Amino acid sequence: MANHKVRRSYKKSRGKSQSWFKRGHVGFSRQTPQEIQNMSTSAAEDSQTKRLSVREAEDVRHAAEDINGATLPYQLRPQPQNEEREDMAELDENIIVNIDCLHNLVREVHKQSCSKPCVKVAVTKRAGLCVTVQMKCSSCKYQAPPVNLTDTMKKSRGPAAGVLNDMLVLPVLKSKLGLMDVSLVLSCLNIKAPTQALLQRKLNNMSNTVSRLNEDQMMHNQQYVHRVLQLSGKEAAADVQFDTSYASRPQGGFEKAKQSFAAVIEHNTKQKLVLSTAIANKHCASKTCAHNNCSKNFPSQQSIASSERHLLLENLNNLDKKKILKIRSITTDASAQIGKALRDFNSKKSSNIKHYHCFIHRLRTLEKKIRNIKLDSKMLGTQDKTNYIKMLASGVRTRVRMELQNLKTIKSNDGNYFVTRSSQALANIIPCFSNDHSKCSKASTVCQHHMSSIGKYSVKHLPYGQHLHLSNTDSSRLKDTISSTFDTETLQYVSNLYNTNRCESLHSTIFNYAPKFTCWKRNFSGLCHSATHSRTLGKGRATVILARAFGIKVKQHSQMYRNLQHIDKRSTYHSRRKESFQYKQTRYFLRKRVSNLPLLKDSLYSSQPSSSAGDHSYGISY
Repeated sequence: MANHKVRRSYKKSRGKSQSWFKRGHVGFSRQTPQEIQNMSTSAAEDSQTKRLSVREAEDVRHAAEDINGATLPYQLRPQPQNEEREDMAELDENIIVNIDCLHNLVREVHKQSCSKPCVKVAVTKRAGLCVTVQMKCSSCKYQAPPVNLTDTMKKSRGPAAGVLNDMLVLPVLKSKLGLMDVSLVLSCLNIKAPTQALLQRKLNNMSNTVSRLNEDQMMHNQQYVHRVLQLSGKEAAADVQFDTSYASRPQGGFEKAKQSFAAVIEHNTKQKLVLSTAIANKHCASKTCAHNNCSKNFPSQQSIASSERHLLLENLNNLDKKKILKIRSITTDASAQIGKALRDFNSKKSSNIKHYHCFIHRLRTLEKKIRNIKLDSKMLGTQDKTNYIKMLASGVRTRVRMELQNLKTIKSNDGNYFVTRSSQALANIIPCFSNDHSKCSKASTVCQHHMSSIGKYSVKHLPYGQHLHLSNTDSSRLKDTISSTFDTETLQYVSNLYNTNRCESLHSTIFNYAPKFTCWKRNFSGLCHSATHSRTLGKGRATVILARAFGIKVKQHSQMYRNLQHIDKRSTYHSRRKESFQYKQTRYFLRKRVSNLPLLKDSLYSSQPSSSAGDHSYGISY
């Protein structure tokens, strides 16, 4: 009896010890039923926590500025993703079956319902390789209905004729092909091309479809960036870049451009998604049109050069109406229209959007100013002044970029730390290039003269691989040029080192789809939306989505789907290759080779034939 009691008490203690490690256990304190219910609810919610994908986790870490972070919370860790495998067999696939093997399969299955199965499989109908079979069991007298082992095509082979015309218009919206080019290709293939009116009507309808798809995709991009910023623990306010491109660049004296495009692209994720676009167009396809609902949306009497302000306000108003994502700062080039337009928008909407200048544009301006300087100093040996100033401008630009990028990584509680240190570093560049390193230890983050004893210091970046030997006047002019280009106000504008490279890259894609030498009156907007949609999703995937939205059935295992998927894979490969160090190094040496052609013209390594043979030919021609 005693042993029984001991065993019973042991079971009780074991049950208590097991509850110690359960979620929500708080020792021996008493818990109310409401607390127990709340604990179970929270446990159920934790079990249903949805983890992020790999791409979302990378964007969250990028937005949180934690590129080298050690550990992420469970919710922010990417979930393991299995490789997608295509099914080995399709449901509507016809295969060749052996009757004996089919008989064995049916007998094994019939064992579940019959103790002594004696199954026979007989062919009741035959049409070539297509057969209909029937299963009979002599033991249990079971007789199954006839089963046709094949299937027939219930519709005609291939798509309808109208779908082929739709497919012809797809490459017009996704490449630089025009309608006349499509007709030329069909003519070369000895195929009668559809009429231009039919193709134009198809293109107009598809242009409207792709515009709607891109609008939906940009709204999805805003929601995605909003979610990433929330997961990173930041305010749902994005840093964006803005730039405008023209179908033909506005020129002095007359205006050839009639169309312009502007996009707003975010900085916070690695993908650099397009959040909003706006288009200004002076063209109209119809001569008798009231311009109430047509492609023309910009007045003819206004200059297209003033459309930059109009497009910026349109983009900001579109983002403000949707109430999905706020704008914290905007980076543009140093245009006078942008500053005033942004101040007007802030005063009207009571917002505080900060304005930054493009860092790359300022570097280009600095290089251009240095190239325009005419040096008074004498060159050494066979040095050429024109090539000397070109190499010096390139070296100064690289040094400025490296100094500012290194200073940006230093975190300080002082708000003016970046501006103060940047001014000191930029003022020390010309003395450092002139072999005066007295202030480099305190002012510079790039100079490695203190490591010359171990072979780390090099002067290959300087003109002709030598320190500068310039007069005091030339040195002062170079210092003044650097300080005037990057003064205190400019350093505050470029303090985040943002640029508009993504906008310029998008513009190049747009004018690849809609070349500047072609006038697109009706479908310029559709081509811009098509290019934006392709840059967001990839050309292949965007084409599949457009085809399905227009009623073209693209199956997952079709040749069209596989070819478009291959285009995206190849594009991803090339984009990753261009980000590699080997590619950048190769491009650098190629640019150097082109820039050094004037230096090699009169050298021993010149590939051009010598003129001495012609000088001593005595007028004899061969």
